[in-house]
Amino acid sequence: MNISGRLLSAVIALILAGTACSSSDQLEPQQDQPVSVVTETAGLVQGTASHRFSGTVTSERTINLSTKVMGRITQLDLEEGDFVRKGELLVRIKDDNLQAQKGQVESSLMEASAALQNAEINYNRINNLYEQESATRKELDDISTGYEMAKARVQSLESRLREIEGMLDYTLLTAPFDGYVVSKMASEGDMAGPGQPIMAFEQKDRMKLNVTVPESEISLFNLNDTVSVDVKAAGYHHAEGVVANINQSGRRGSRQFSVEIALPGLSEDSGVKSGMFAEIGLATDKDRAIVVPQSAIIERGQLTGLYTLNDDSEVVLRWVRLGDASGGRVEVLSGLSEGEAFVASVDQRLREGQKVSTQ
Repeated sequence: MNISGRLLSAVIALILAGTACSSSDQLEPQQDQPVSVVTETAGLVQGTASHRFSGTVTSERTINLSTKVMGRITQLDLEEGDFVRKGELLVRIKDDNLQAQKGQVESSLMEASAALQNAEINYNRINNLYEQESATRKELDDISTGYEMAKARVQSLESRLREIEGMLDYTLLTAPFDGYVVSKMASEGDMAGPGQPIMAFEQKDRMKLNVTVPESEISLFNLNDTVSVDVKAAGYHHAEGVVANINQSGRRGSRQFSVEIALPGLSEDSGVKSGMFAEIGLATDKDRAIVVPQSAIIERGQLTGLYTLNDDSEVVLRWVRLGDASGGRVEVLSGLSEGEAFVASVDQRLREGQKVSTQ
């Protein structure tokens, strides 16, 4: 490089150095200017913890329809999800054996009724003759015995007929309440047997939640406690539920307990359906705790902290451990003591050691 080139480089370097010094001189006074912040003093308040549990929406009444007779299903034209009114026919079963028995009993009953009518006529005749001393005591006793036997046979056949007709009622299965067909276990043409489930049917508008709770938290629940219910799939949020039942026996192995939540305010147009996933929130009172605004919290990766003030009105970053959050405030479990001042709303200009003025 020639002499003129070296001189030019030196001049440029001096100019840049002067500019840097000038900028540094201008920034230095700004760093010393205090930043105005809003502060609060840490104090103890009554803490509130919100516990979350998940569960499943189910109907308050779900039944498996079955019959007490053996026969072939001749009508079952409903599909899963179909709505049925109370009293509507769900299933028809043909039982040829019962029908045959009914016919035989009805025929025998007609004969027995005719025999009873004749026995009554003969009894009345002999009784009149006996009163006129034209018939013996033995004749009256014999005819009385025959008459009583005829009455007993008629009564027995009538009882048997009622029994058969009662069994035939199970060949026609009707809806016990307004509800939906949940599942079908049989189809038309299948044979149905006593106690064999044919379909599952559940009530229309009365829903509940079944929630599983670990043993460590089951003591939080009491009967008639109010909980917050969310069914996200139906857009059903912050609804009120009531603890209706607490199973006192936990599941073996898992050590979990079943809690039933009633939904008294659930309307027909809520969109909530059986089988949907739900969450509940249970608020419980805790010991007094330090609670700060969420706006005071600084997050650095996995760490959380806030700015406190020293005696020189400088901010000091303090790492803290947080607890439950609710209503825009969060509980501080450790790292902040009662009576300490802290910055309630973090300013982006703040840094460790920054002087501040409080509002």
